[in-house]
Amino acid sequence: MGATQTDVKSGHCEVGATTVVTTNRARLKGMVISYPSGGTVVVRNGVDGDQLYEFTALAVIGSICIVIPGEGIIASNGIAVTTAAATRVNIFYG
Repeated sequence: MGATQTDVKSGHCEVGATTVVTTNRARLKGMVISYPSGGTVVVRNGVDGDQLYEFTALAVIGSICIVIPGEGIIASNGIAVTTAAATRVNIFYG
């Protein structure tokens, strides 16, 4: 049986901005997103890299917990997260 990665870190992303969570190779494991009314969250492979994940919220107040299956989504150039105004994100990676 192969080894699995278990080390997980977390980071808070600024609202209405792009936050560089890590510049190291990492795997996106999950997110908790809170939104006031709509808005998007985009996760990229580095600041200018390919889009790895996008979440678009409904036009109502809410929050959601997203768990990425398996070992997560690999981000070879680090993880950068862009959030809409007033959208809060806590990201889990390893």
